[in-house]
Amino acid sequence: MSERYPNPPNLIPPIRFTFGKPSRFRKMLWTFEAAVLCVVFYYFGLRPYQNFQKLIPKPSSAKVQQGPQVTALGDKARTLKGLKEVSPAFLAPLEGLAPGSVAAQKAQEITSQEYSLPIEVENSLGMRFRLIPPGTALIGSPESEPGRSLTEIQHVAPVPWPFYMGKCEVTQPQWVAITGSNPSSYKGTIQGVKDRPVEEVSWHDCQRFTLALCEKEGLPPGTYRMPTEAEWEYACRAGTTTAYCFGDDPSQLGAYADFKGNNDGMTNRVAQRRPNAYGVYDMHGNVWEWILETFAPYPGGAPIDPETAGWRSLRGGNWHEPAETCRSANRCRLPPASKGNILGFRLVRALPELTPPSPATTQPPTVAPDAVATPATATTPQTDTAPAAAATAPAPTAPATGTEAQPAAKPAETKP
Repeated sequence: MSERYPNPPNLIPPIRFTFGKPSRFRKMLWTFEAAVLCVVFYYFGLRPYQNFQKLIPKPSSAKVQQGPQVTALGDKARTLKGLKEVSPAFLAPLEGLAPGSVAAQKAQEITSQEYSLPIEVENSLGMRFRLIPPGTALIGSPESEPGRSLTEIQHVAPVPWPFYMGKCEVTQPQWVAITGSNPSSYKGTIQGVKDRPVEEVSWHDCQRFTLALCEKEGLPPGTYRMPTEAEWEYACRAGTTTAYCFGDDPSQLGAYADFKGNNDGMTNRVAQRRPNAYGVYDMHGNVWEWILETFAPYPGGAPIDPETAGWRSLRGGNWHEPAETCRSANRCRLPPASKGNILGFRLVRALPELTPPSPATTQPPTVAPDAVATPATATTPQTDTAPAAAATAPAPTAPATGTEAQPAAKPAETKP
């Protein structure tokens, strides 16, 4: 120790901790850092999780219930080639359905007994069909119905013979079983998701499917086919005369349909909503359904524009369309070569076992090879309703003009 500095000073100052208020700059810096962390968490954590969750099937907000169990016909059932009775089978629950539903379901039961036809049957692909009784349908909509188009003139259409309507839209596995490929945009990529409807199919594709299915089952061409407009609306209404099978209030549509605003921006699994009185699912929404016939005016309606002659009808609305497009009476049309992620179909199984098949309904036109190979020249479905969605969901195209409404699809696309 130096004699000059017997007690040298402490050259290291003591550490003092201060807990005063942070400066304004410090507060702003902390706020900025927190905001950056939130953005990083959303884009690299929460958002990927949300996108993943969209692919996982979710239970519908409307619990799918069953009505009373049907008494099986057993050995008394009429022999129908390629079909077997589903047992146990159930009547549709009638709670919440519009007036006329009770009588329609009763007619279904009576027809089952009189014709010895099971209420529900299944074919070799696992497709299930519900019995539709004969009757007379009031087709079209009243002038007071919101969203009504000029093509929906009300008229009476007879349905003289019973037939089987697909319980659900044709699914992707069913399509693959016949064609060997899956053109759909919304494939079941998560294990267990196998029953989304097939989409991205043209009318010609569906026609080939029905002919191939008839050949596979050893049935005359036209036994399996797309429904006519009268058959489709008759089966959709199931005895009702309201805008939807449950009534006129579109706020209730979410219990029965997947449409714009109540889904994850894609198709839903079939049969996740409530059925109508016949036990048929998704007649409102999910995918637009191709119809067998060309679009034609109803009695008393205006002639069809020659430029759209040959276009095929579409019914039911879809997951990307507003509620009014899902009405029972709503009519749309597209060129038969159109494809899109909202375009699917369901089958009718006609009953030639009961009566000789009618050429007008059971012998579909053959598919011309040049028509199949040539893409459609127009990409907008014709309606007289308010403009609907963009041409390819979710990417929009130029809006339609006049009375055309654009589908949320990719029509007129030809697959290699």
